[in-house]
Amino acid sequence: MLPEGWRKVQSPARPKRAMPFPNYPSARRFSKMITAMEPFRVLEHTADVGFEAFGSTREEVFANAARALMNIIVDLDSVDPSAAVPVQAEGSGPSDLLVNWLSEVLYLYDADGWVFRSFEVRSLTDRSISAIARGEQFDPARHQANLLVKAVTYHQLALEKTANGWRAQVYVDI
Repeated sequence: MLPEGWRKVQSPARPKRAMPFPNYPSARRFSKMITAMEPFRVLEHTADVGFEAFGSTREEVFANAARALMNIIVDLDSVDPSAAVPVQAEGSGPSDLLVNWLSEVLYLYDADGWVFRSFEVRSLTDRSISAIARGEQFDPARHQANLLVKAVTYHQLALEKTANGWRAQVYVDI
């Protein structure tokens, strides 16, 4: 019920707009990389942000997928890889393991404030991964936050062997 003299006004319906492609320095820099094999690239999507990660081995594609996730969150060049943090994950299979691995990296950022620049996979099977992540605690004075990633999704998830090595495709909820 509205107070006396007030009247309800209908707001015009607004069409939904597609989220613009992220335009932050590290995304532009990596999109211009001219190498035999890119470590990763950001993908456009109307509701989420995705990336493809590449590697000559499965270990390398898992490490590059984690780097791509961190790149969406923060500019990698601003991160000092001075601290080593162990990261482990398990899954029911390789694709599930990839999602759980990236979710664990995201958890370390969300819960403990870690930002990472590099990842060294020590052990990788179809159901488990053990790695060392190198980075530091997030410092708003030094680190430019790019996008707030809420979760790693299974939407259009891919992990496959290619003629050039391995490729992973992942979308994250923002």
